[in-house]
Amino acid sequence: MNILKYIITLFLGLSFISCKQSEKPIKIIGWGDSMMKGAGGKKSIMEVLSEELNVPYENFGVGGLRSSNIAILQGGLPMRLVIKDHEIKQSEPSEITYVNIEPINFQTQQYREGRIQDIKGKLERLSDENKKTLGYTFTAQNLEENVKTQDTVVFEFNNSLENNNEWTIIWAGRNDNKSKNNVYNTRDNIQAMINHLGENAKKHYLILSVCNGIADKEGKGSGAHKNITRLNDVLKEAFGDHFIDVRSYMVNKAIYDIGITPESQDLEDMEKDCIPRRFLKDHVHFNTLGYEATGKYLAKVIKERMWIK
Repeated sequence: MNILKYIITLFLGLSFISCKQSEKPIKIIGWGDSMMKGAGGKKSIMEVLSEELNVPYENFGVGGLRSSNIAILQGGLPMRLVIKDHEIKQSEPSEITYVNIEPINFQTQQYREGRIQDIKGKLERLSDENKKTLGYTFTAQNLEENVKTQDTVVFEFNNSLENNNEWTIIWAGRNDNKSKNNVYNTRDNIQAMINHLGENAKKHYLILSVCNGIADKEGKGSGAHKNITRLNDVLKEAFGDHFIDVRSYMVNKAIYDIGITPESQDLEDMEKDCIPRRFLKDHVHFNTLGYEATGKYLAKVIKERMWIK
């Protein structure tokens, strides 16, 4: 009986250890443009989320990118390219003669690590003194000889491969063309990013609404306001409960939640359905207070959804 009790106790103990070891540590990934990057503030929403939830994060936001560029970096859309002479060189950079969508601009590091046909290497953007793109090269790692490629190949980014199953926040579309049917391109690019996510990430992702800028330029009645409102309506319909309307929150509730009594300018901005300019650094980007308010709101959303136990 004592032996049987010992075996049962040992089995339960090992099962508990196995379960604990199989639990994946939480990490939150941010994909997006300058708003995700945190341009204009000393903190991004990802930093605030990390502090509020006590979890690690990585922020892959890059200023100036459209949703298609973001989807390329994230892996939702494939980056197709053509290598000169259809050959990857062993000992020097291989010139790339065609890319379907540019993945890198001057506002970020000028190279990304990844692979082509299981060949590991570095994709690098070449530019002139005016920061204009001149082209791209691929430099292979540990290649023993030149390797022939197909006419068109796909570059897979390490950041994409390593993080596609982590909790994900996507804030994209501000730089997109929002007129007429172009809003559906934004929706489809974001859907491609979602499709690329792993099983765990598909249960833990949020799509943030696009924010209009300062009331003087993008207030109620302006063309920009109409286009952004329509885009957000499309995103809400497409992504349902995963869509978080941070724009409306920042317009109507943020100032009260952080304990500030609105002044006349705040109320005027809010009346025009715009984020109070006390949250803005310029006509579009948030300041530190704006990112803190948004990040804390997202942390509250995540806690209410019981993602954090």
